[in-house]
Amino acid sequence: MAASNDYGESSMTLTPTLEGGLVIEPGSEKDWQVLQMISRDSGRSAYLAESLAGLMIEDSEWEEYVVPDLTSSFDRQSSYVAVTIEEARKHGEQVIFVKPKHAEQWYGAVNQARLALEARYKLSKLDDLEGAPDEMRSAYFRDRFYLMLQSMLLEYVMGETSHY
Repeated sequence: MAASNDYGESSMTLTPTLEGGLVIEPGSEKDWQVLQMISRDSGRSAYLAESLAGLMIEDSEWEEYVVPDLTSSFDRQSSYVAVTIEEARKHGEQVIFVKPKHAEQWYGAVNQARLALEARYKLSKLDDLEGAPDEMRSAYFRDRFYLMLQSMLLEYVMGETSHY
């Protein structure tokens, strides 16, 4: 079963593999740019980790102990995805394989990107794209693609029946 992201000129395809992974097949230069935006959209990892501190009780040691670990983890995930995409482009690969052992990095990086887009653009409050600025429309479509990628990772790679 494959899912496609078809926004304008884009024709990115996501397909589960028999080995329990996922194949990402960019169909155009625009698709490669969308993939590269994952790490750019993630923003500053420390900001995301610090923003979660608001959910903790005030006297917790969140900022001292948890924020550095989360920041490091977020940075590793985002870096891994950025390097994987960059290497695929550099070597002229037509697809990117997400192996089960790397699913957590992909899921985490895409989740960070979605959280950062929501914080920046308040996409969940967007009722209509009609008349929305191009930047917001682009962010909305990236968010929808990232959601689809997360869903495919959960269902086919990280789920109970996967090889993860």
